[in-house]
Amino acid sequence: MPKFFLPLFLIMCAGIWLSIRINSAYFTEDKAVEMQDVAESESQQLNAFRPDAPGPDAAVLKKREDRHFWANAKVNNVHVEFMVDTGASSVALTPEDARRLGFTEDDLNYDYDVYTAGGKIRGAFVRLDEIQIGRVTVENVGAMVIESDLQQSLLGMSFMNELSSYEVRKSSMIIRE
Repeated sequence: MPKFFLPLFLIMCAGIWLSIRINSAYFTEDKAVEMQDVAESESQQLNAFRPDAPGPDAAVLKKREDRHFWANAKVNNVHVEFMVDTGASSVALTPEDARRLGFTEDDLNYDYDVYTAGGKIRGAFVRLDEIQIGRVTVENVGAMVIESDLQQSLLGMSFMNELSSYEVRKSSMIIRE
């Protein structure tokens, strides 16, 4: 009789061991899938945070195919599209954008000399109540209306210097109030 119990005992031990291994593998797979789901969820949250939502009082400016950063802004509650130009001392407005903002020819005295890469041109100083880009608002910004054929309004350093920071990345710029 003891010879009968020993093989039975070994078969039962092997069955228990096999059950534990299978059960362990099953729960390990479940845990791995659960961990992967958590990691993907955290990754999605991080991706949602950067760069499209970089935090309070911040905005993201995208680089376009022309390799310049662009900003869709509200200037005194009027939409103006700016190309970011950190080489420009101040915000520069096209005459068309200045008219849309309510500045008339009578308001503009082109008595300032503005030096650009293309040479000397004339500009009229104006004060903008506010420039808002996303959640970033800068008030009381000095700007120049350029008399010549400026093709695009420029977001220059009279705006950029009022920010707490700006961070340039490969395809985006994060500005913070």
